[in-house]
Amino acid sequence: MSMINGHLKFGGLDATVALCVDQKFVDALPVVFPNWGHAIVQHDKNDSFANVTLTENKYVITSPFMDEPTIFKDPANTLCSLIVELAWARLREDTSLLCLHGAAIEFGGRLVILPSTRRAGKSTLTVALAAAGHTVFTDDFLPLKVTQDGLLSGISSGISPRLRLPLPNQIGPIALDYIQNRSMIQNRQYRFVMPISGELANFGDTAPIGSLVFLERTEGATAIIEPVSQADALTALIKQNFSRAMNAAGILKMLGFITKSTPAYRLTYDDAEQAVALLESRFQEWDQAAPTFPSDLDKTAFESALETDFTPEPLDVSEGRFIHASGIEEVSSDGKRFLTGHNGKSIHYLNDGAVNIWRLLEEPTGTTEAIEMLCAVFPDHPADDIRRDVIGTFKEFARNGLLQKADTVCQTSEIEATLPL
Repeated sequence: MSMINGHLKFGGLDATVALCVDQKFVDALPVVFPNWGHAIVQHDKNDSFANVTLTENKYVITSPFMDEPTIFKDPANTLCSLIVELAWARLREDTSLLCLHGAAIEFGGRLVILPSTRRAGKSTLTVALAAAGHTVFTDDFLPLKVTQDGLLSGISSGISPRLRLPLPNQIGPIALDYIQNRSMIQNRQYRFVMPISGELANFGDTAPIGSLVFLERTEGATAIIEPVSQADALTALIKQNFSRAMNAAGILKMLGFITKSTPAYRLTYDDAEQAVALLESRFQEWDQAAPTFPSDLDKTAFESALETDFTPEPLDVSEGRFIHASGIEEVSSDGKRFLTGHNGKSIHYLNDGAVNIWRLLEEPTGTTEAIEMLCAVFPDHPADDIRRDVIGTFKEFARNGLLQKADTVCQTSEIEATLPL
């Protein structure tokens, strides 16, 4: 068997993928990456971020950024895994990017984003929308950036949609005909469907965010679209973003801006063609101009998180008084509150009980004081439950580095200084 050796180089990326593969793998590349320019070169001055090697009729992917090699029998699964590594490579080379896990389809010059939800039919609906004439930006991951016109915009991947097999009966005849008339590669699990000109945006194309639509596929349901609150949208997006470089405060600011300036909906459906018709009706035109990303957020949102790992100092919350740790930021949305971790890499959600305790910790407070105050404020609530919640929340705050001992901080009206222990 003839082997092909070289470096797979993608447009917009410096690092490459080192290859030692067969022709079958190479033939699959233009089907999977039709609008993301790529070439196999023999020599490249840049380092490789991954290696794909055909060994004993199996494709092995290795990378210094992977915990262990992954092994597949065919190009389809191999390229699924490689796409994940490509997404991380983009983030490592451009730390200003925030990525959302989800699909994005253009409606009237803006993107309707379908955040990823397990088994909700995101990719199936993406293909059905492409079959209906809408341009696909991605069905998997969507990098975001602020463009020169000040708009927070999604960036196209140029990668073909990937369908999970077997195809659902509810995909509809229009999408089935579309699929049958497009080039593809597949195995028993997945099928990549290669769009033709105009059906898939080119790598690097941008469009401002228009709306969020959270999918809920329910058997037998008639398609219906309903508003989602800002707080619920923000909570869901926090789970769908991935960026190891951007600081948590920046992530919250960007996601908070999206949910405050972008309408969010939940689409419950079963039949894909019904869902397409409903989306086309709702997003036929946009009532307002696309919102401009605030310049004051733009200056701070893209600062990197700390490079070193942060391990909170162990705290015994049973004794002493505590206050908020320094460097913690709070973001609220529609009544829900989130905290950023000390190292800039974590985000913590506060439920209603935790919010009350967090408020008490604005001033030096111990667990006994907090229990007494909350028992006074909520006299009808069982004291044992309050005691358990307070102690558990103090411990959780301490475990995540959100607290510090109050007696280690000297506070005046103008300065705050940490004293030596």
